Amino acid sequence: MAEAAQTSLAMDVLAVVGPALVLRAATLPLLTRTQRAVREQASADPSAPPRAVPGAVAGELALGVAGGIGLWILMNLDFLPRNYFLLHPVALDEGTFLSEYYGLSLAMSWTLYFVIVVLAAVVWPLMWFRTQRTLLTAGVPARPWISSPEGRFRLGGLVALRVALGLFLPAGLVLAAVACQVVAYVASRKYQTGAGVPVAGAPARAGQAVADTPTVGPGSATAALHVGPLAQPPQPARPPSYVPTRPDVVAGTLPPIAHQQLRPGEPRTIGGYQLLGRIGAGGMGTVYLARREGAATQVALKTIHPELLDNADLLRRFQRETEVLSLVSGAYTARVLDAGVDARRPYLVMELLDGRPLDAHMGEQGPIRTPDALRSLALALAVALSGVHRLGLVHRDLKPANIMLTTAGPRLLDFGIADLVDGTRLTRTGAGPGTLTYMAPEQFGEERVGPAADVWAWACCVVCAAHGTSPFAATSPGAVIRRIVDTGPEPAAMAAVHALTPELAAAVERALINDPAGRPADGAALVDLLTSQGSPHHESAQMDAVREEITRGWRTLHL
Repeated sequence: MAEAAQTSLAMDVLAVVGPALVLRAATLPLLTRTQRAVREQASADPSAPPRAVPGAVAGELALGVAGGIGLWILMNLDFLPRNYFLLHPVALDEGTFLSEYYGLSLAMSWTLYFVIVVLAAVVWPLMWFRTQRTLLTAGVPARPWISSPEGRFRLGGLVALRVALGLFLPAGLVLAAVACQVVAYVASRKYQTGAGVPVAGAPARAGQAVADTPTVGPGSATAALHVGPLAQPPQPARPPSYVPTRPDVVAGTLPPIAHQQLRPGEPRTIGGYQLLGRIGAGGMGTVYLARREGAATQVALKTIHPELLDNADLLRRFQRETEVLSLVSGAYTARVLDAGVDARRPYLVMELLDGRPLDAHMGEQGPIRTPDALRSLALALAVALSGVHRLGLVHRDLKPANIMLTTAGPRLLDFGIADLVDGTRLTRTGAGPGTLTYMAPEQFGEERVGPAADVWAWACCVVCAAHGTSPFAATSPGAVIRRIVDTGPEPAAMAAVHALTPELAAAVERALINDPAGRPADGAALVDLLTSQGSPHHESAQMDAVREEITRGWRTLHL
């Protein structure tokens, strides 16, 4: 008798749970889209709860309501006995009713009733909570919205709502909901391994970065704009090196960009870009890790501090930087993606680069010791300068901190103080833009500074890459200036270049002639000197050969 009663109970439960599981299996694509939508919302703006309801989420909610209504109708048909306990709210049933209906022992009936209560009021809400937590937090390095007080209150309210529904909905509907929630939880666990949609901190591609500081850890992906002295975030463990292959690399396959959480009061969006975290900040502005709404690619977004928006000089400098960066583009220079003004706040958007500046690389691994890698660096910088000078610009602050070493090759960064060749100045006379040990002699006088000053700085950077310091490094500013203007470069530093590649050393010596007229006139002339020894033009095929040589030599450098 007891066995027959247990079989009857099992068949009745299966008659309710079975159709629910069939419906769930038939709508798994909708469940997958819903979970992906929740992941995208959590990744896009991790500091605030999602406000818009994606279509897939609305569809899943509608399916649940319609499925519950359909199951309720089914339970009230002759398919199931009338007044069956699964039609009663869980809180209004009791073990005595089960014992009377199925003829079970009172102890077993109360045990079964207790199991049903636990499933309704504990298991269902807990499984829903675990599913949401997995979707919102797994693989998302930025703080998810559920860690905020408002987020915890909202989440707690939704859990409490399910506890109440579990106790006062018909027991049959609750058991069906538990079964479907188990399926949803199992489906969500794939995100714990990093699979699925892009998440914050996992860049969709290795793009281009944007200046010399801050570097967020040796070998890490770097995103920085020139915003003055920047505070560095905590140093992360060094991720494994990787090689970007194409612009649409699947998000999550590359090391995450190290960043800090957004602070209270900071904006969550600027100009249609969702801010994912802070990369660095200084006296002038802040650099954020960001992503355009609806896109997977992460970028670096720089904006001025709100309290400085009334500073006309800073706004002029920022506008100047935006104009210069928007002009410069090339295989070996940083590239601006977007710029604009949002609520009176100007912003600048750049692509991210994997890699680190030359000075950080030398600090960890020492100078470059392979001839091919050194020549590749020198040639790539010359090509970058040729593009800058062709636009009528002068970089005026070329130094190791503004040279990013990426897996795809060197990149010339930070055109924040670039000046037009026609003499238009942003900086005041005597302000001395540039870094002392990389400045050309004419930068200490009143004569016009032209592309030849960048050629001088190029030579200093090449020597520094081979020797470890600038050829004009000295113990005091006065000694540096005397060496630049009078005594000449350090012989040991020049010897380091000559020992690796005499041909490159000869070009460096030519670029360090005190008289600007004696140096290569600009980046294009420098490329000529390094390749065809003075050919007047660069045909497309020749430049392809130059790029191939740079790529081939760059592979010999261990990053």
